[in-house]
Amino acid sequence: MLYIINKLELSENNFSESMIPLLSPQRYQKVSKLRSSIGKNASAAVYLLLRFALREVYDINEPVEFEIASKGKPVLKNHPRIHFNLSHSKGVAACVIADFEVGVDVQNIRSVSGKTAKRVLTAEEYEAFLTSSYPDEYFCKIWTIKESYVKMTGQGLTTELGDLSAEKISNIYAFRGDDYYCSVCGLETSVEKVRKIGREDLEQLYK
Repeated sequence: MLYIINKLELSENNFSESMIPLLSPQRYQKVSKLRSSIGKNASAAVYLLLRFALREVYDINEPVEFEIASKGKPVLKNHPRIHFNLSHSKGVAACVIADFEVGVDVQNIRSVSGKTAKRVLTAEEYEAFLTSSYPDEYFCKIWTIKESYVKMTGQGLTTELGDLSAEKISNIYAFRGDDYYCSVCGLETSVEKVRKIGREDLEQLYK
């Protein structure tokens, strides 16, 4: 299941402050170190999306903390068999949860330089980027597909994205939001159901 909260919710100045009681000490420490209100909101929201998902899917309603696995991928400290992944980008937050390995990446669509595109894309993808009617959207989609894959596998920064062909990645579900792309990658199946969550949904965690 994929959960999304959009920037309309995250633009509220007091969002992260009002949600502090629902954060674990570990997450609160991370949120408090961030400077911008949008960054604080996104970091708090993506954690609360995870809590919401855990309650809805597994009937777990408690602050959760993370540990780092051998490949550097975060796992749930007290629930290591539950797989999840988190992502946020300038006011959009996404959480995917499953019984198998998954990865998610969400990115706002923005202008990208040819130099960056050439570094991230394969030769074939770069040619498609140059000839696309909407190159920024094309780049964003390919970027999120690749990022969701390396986050699923735990390869992270050890993989050169320019050597990785998005076309050859299987079990991908990618979609365009209002001004962002989101991609989910899973070992067993693609995630095809998206839940758009609002502040009122997250406030259910208080009950």
